[in-house]
Amino acid sequence: MGHEILGEVVEGNSGFSAGERVVVEPALGCAARGIEPPCPYCASGHYALCVNAAKGDISPGIQTGFCGDTGGGWSEGTLVAHPSQLHRVPDEVPDEAAVAIEPLACAVHAALKVTPGPDETALVIGAGSVGLFVVAALRQLTDAGRIICVAKHERQREEALRLGADEVVHPREIYGELTKALGAEVYAPELGKPVVMGGAEKVFECVGAQGTIEDATRLCAPGGEVALVGMPGARSCLDLTALWHKEVRLAGAYAYGVEEYRGEKVKSFELAMRISPEIKLATLVGPRFRLRQYREAIAAARSSGRNGHVKVVFDHRG
Repeated sequence: MGHEILGEVVEGNSGFSAGERVVVEPALGCAARGIEPPCPYCASGHYALCVNAAKGDISPGIQTGFCGDTGGGWSEGTLVAHPSQLHRVPDEVPDEAAVAIEPLACAVHAALKVTPGPDETALVIGAGSVGLFVVAALRQLTDAGRIICVAKHERQREEALRLGADEVVHPREIYGELTKALGAEVYAPELGKPVVMGGAEKVFECVGAQGTIEDATRLCAPGGEVALVGMPGARSCLDLTALWHKEVRLAGAYAYGVEEYRGEKVKSFELAMRISPEIKLATLVGPRFRLRQYREAIAAARSSGRNGHVKVVFDHRG
């Protein structure tokens, strides 16, 4: 229940026809703000990093739903989107899959930003919708030699394996079963969490909690890279010893953009559309709620892992 929006074009000289199914790319870059020439980030295809989020023809805000002039997916009325934010939904992609293209595009961006090679292990910490989509993107779009996912609940475990994980471990076992699987050694320091000698070459932190961010840096191999994909809910104070002791690189992975993929430049959303049929994306969506049931929807989203849900959505149809 983030900012993923599926809708129909209503009107305007946009190059789209009324009634066309589209998904909205929420990032409000220079094009959406009517700013010319675009900032260097928008010009290079990294429009989610736009530095003009408080300028232009619309109110300040980094994304649709965070801007007073655009409306959002939780609105009963029509929301406003610039043509540059719209992506046509192919006929073969059902509504149930299209509504989850936006978070899948975020996972695509993360997987291609910190790309594991054929001789490397990718460790995905967290198996909510973002973590599962990262597993899928790694399997579909990279040459990762091995993918391990940390998943807490049974549905998450099943989906991680279906989407391409080679192994799944429970969070309780990250300094036990997981480190053994990585061929790493664990030592107990006088203070703090265990010290891990060895680890996974690429680690994707998909929870956003202080504890799991620290786990990600500790479980990364020397000279490896950690992608922070999960959005933190609060400020944190981290023990970053592993970063200098292991020379680990820390990379943020925010939203989407234009990717370099197998010799072509292609938008994250387009790649997400391509792989959605392969991963049977529609099966990961539900339950659905009417907007007036927002209390029940929020409760379902907050307990999605325990209840076996992956992506809870609102359904405005009918």
